[in-house]
Amino acid sequence: MPGDEEASPEAQGAAGARWVRPATVIDRVFDMLQARGLVITAYWLTLCSAEPLQEDHVRRALLHLFRKVPPLRTCLRRRDDCLWVCEMEEEAIDFQVVEGADPERVMEDLMNRGYASHDGPLWRARLVRGAAGEDCPLEEVRASLPHTSHLVLGNHHGIADGTSNARTCNLLLRILNDVIAGRPIDNQEQLGEFVSGEEFRAMVSARLRELEEDPENLQRLVEERIGVMTSVPLLLQCYPSLEGTEMKTEVLFEELDEDTTRRFFQRCKKEGVSVGSAFTALINGAMIDLAKKAGRTDDTFTLNESHALDVRRFLSGDASKHLGSHITTFPHAVEAPAAWQESFWDYARTLHHSLHKTLQDPTLEECLYEVMAGEEGIEAMLATVPPPSEDCMSSNLRNLDPLLPDALAGEHVQVARVARGSSNFSSFNCHFVHTFRGRFFYMQCFSSHIISKDTAEAFTRAIFDNLPALL
Repeated sequence: MPGDEEASPEAQGAAGARWVRPATVIDRVFDMLQARGLVITAYWLTLCSAEPLQEDHVRRALLHLFRKVPPLRTCLRRRDDCLWVCEMEEEAIDFQVVEGADPERVMEDLMNRGYASHDGPLWRARLVRGAAGEDCPLEEVRASLPHTSHLVLGNHHGIADGTSNARTCNLLLRILNDVIAGRPIDNQEQLGEFVSGEEFRAMVSARLRELEEDPENLQRLVEERIGVMTSVPLLLQCYPSLEGTEMKTEVLFEELDEDTTRRFFQRCKKEGVSVGSAFTALINGAMIDLAKKAGRTDDTFTLNESHALDVRRFLSGDASKHLGSHITTFPHAVEAPAAWQESFWDYARTLHHSLHKTLQDPTLEECLYEVMAGEEGIEAMLATVPPPSEDCMSSNLRNLDPLLPDALAGEHVQVARVARGSSNFSSFNCHFVHTFRGRFFYMQCFSSHIISKDTAEAFTRAIFDNLPALL
């Protein structure tokens, strides 16, 4: 597999599968979680095409994708007492055409279903045609590409993160346009290298050694983290957790038009606040509004956030072509006033500066997990699903246009919108944001076995009802 050292002859599987490398901690954790339907990612692409998409064209494009993206060819198998990343011995894709379904429900289905890790593939694709209310939101695209369909992709989070998935989606659109046009495709050319992430693990180990030089400070940090992990989120204090329902993540989707997106971004720039920080402040404000409606009269609230972080930015050399899951999370909390609308931009600036200060130590969360896990290890620590402790989790991929140039410019098929999400684990709701084609996209993934859909919908409405007044 490109990017890995060649396995020795004795490491070759008897049936022809190639043993690539022992699974890393993150490989094992994601595999353990996905087997229970947790932390499984899904992407929903609205496609606009010159002619109705043919099943055979999409299937052939997916097969070429399998051949050109190393992580898509992998499975996970036990060898003695060790889990290994293997390359599948046979080409296989999990692809179906679904007629007349709601793409959001198809997305939910993919993000709540685990994978047969031993056999693979560790990803799925569904072409959805004839969905009710099917539309292309962009007139300039609809004029030349009038036919709309949807492609929903799901994957084991251990083989890809948001950056990998975006680059894979872009390659798929390039291939699909080539297939429709009848152009040759070079399957030897690979999208990138499936890198294990050992460099970041080495950074974590080095930082942990530094922390261990001051045991009192390390113990203080651990106790603070345990305090957060054992806290009850504000919304669950106000709206008791549901009981007796099937464990499931559901989704709610919103998008802003180009004018509102532009005005929001311009106001953020004027106020000296990143878009991600401003939207996090808006999420927190909506949460406070729901708490106040439930009767809370606190003057201030401290909300525990968790943010996904791409660690490629901290690695040596050019890590832009590193495929796989190269993410960590970092916690954050800053006091918010109950009357947050009256001083929103002051609050957003405070949050922004606090967030970016926290980012200066990207390995801290991993270090604390290792200390708390002790000799039993992180897998044992996460063996049971803990009650939610974070008020929210967020994932911000910022502007996707640079990662999806072929999805923007294909002559036969283009992508009009992108939505993405993941099933939950430690949080009962996760907020996914990015921009694409000048529009701001948002998806809330909420645990419907913990909070009701009415509460989740009220949360989303509060976010977007408050936004216009801030512009």
